[in-house]
Amino acid sequence: MASAYASGGLAAWAANLSPEAEVYAALARARLRYAAIVDSGGWPDLPSDLRLRLGRAGPGVLALRQRLAAEDAGPPRPDQPEVLDRPLKQSLVAWHTRNGPEAEGVLGPATLARLNVPAATRLAQVEANLERWRWLPRTLPADRLEIDTGGAEGALYREGRRVRTFRVIVGAVRDPTPLFLSEINGVVLNPPWNVPDRIAREEILPKAALDPGYLERNGFVQLDGRLQQAPGPRSALGLVKFDLISPFGVFLHDTPGREAFRLRERHLSHGCMRVEQPLVLADLLLAPQGRGGSRLAADLAAGRTQRIALSRPLALVVVHWTVRVAPDGQVGFLDDVYGWDARLALALSGM
Repeated sequence: MASAYASGGLAAWAANLSPEAEVYAALARARLRYAAIVDSGGWPDLPSDLRLRLGRAGPGVLALRQRLAAEDAGPPRPDQPEVLDRPLKQSLVAWHTRNGPEAEGVLGPATLARLNVPAATRLAQVEANLERWRWLPRTLPADRLEIDTGGAEGALYREGRRVRTFRVIVGAVRDPTPLFLSEINGVVLNPPWNVPDRIAREEILPKAALDPGYLERNGFVQLDGRLQQAPGPRSALGLVKFDLISPFGVFLHDTPGREAFRLRERHLSHGCMRVEQPLVLADLLLAPQGRGGSRLAADLAAGRTQRIALSRPLALVVVHWTVRVAPDGQVGFLDDVYGWDARLALALSGM
């Protein structure tokens, strides 16, 4: 630092300390924008009973225009600014696309609650996400599987390019999926499930006490003093488990509960990560060594448990993003389900 300062290159030296990802740079620019919004007093709250329809006039329309313009330039001011016209409706849909699970563009209670989150809270979220970026390696592996517990989504990267995305079920608030780096070194077909003691004690055994046939119907047996569920369609691990070094005891696997992937809110598990398209992912991992396609289908159909080691282990990066960056540089915010943003903001403030 002293050398950079002496040579007049302090700014360039400091810039090189930051992560190289374009998303990080976009978040840094967003931080400046939101800091300016906070310094100017933030944005006004919208009335909690505000209900607007296309073509209708009302004092709340002006408040909505001001609120959307605080984060985005929005549509040009029309001749009748108190009327909810189509450009304003489109601006609301665009805002909802960035900040909500669906681009509804409807001013319901959930949308109003999101619009009324204070600017200072949004700034703190951006800063928390910047901090989590700084926890990562400066250069991520070009071939990797990323699991984002904030958005409950996954993505497979090859040579630095995203080639597949899918939904994921991650840990519930009580059992958050931790952040960690690891690698997938094998694929287990038709895996049995060794039930964790806590789940056995708190969930499965109480059900068995009320229903004597529960264990047998669901394929549970006692093995060395612990419950194990046999492979099959009822197995909690589904048809495929992805072997990884897991310091926290959480795993990546299939699930028989396919309907849960259609839910907007997918923070539902005991900490493990359930994959929406496990067979597709297994095929992508095994095809390079000749174990995908029809051979994978035949191995699964055989019904026996087998582990296939990956000739090239794949990096696994479990991250937690609550701020998304669009290609145009606009940012959108997810709910801070785990409360990690608030805790991190407090830590960064030094309080």
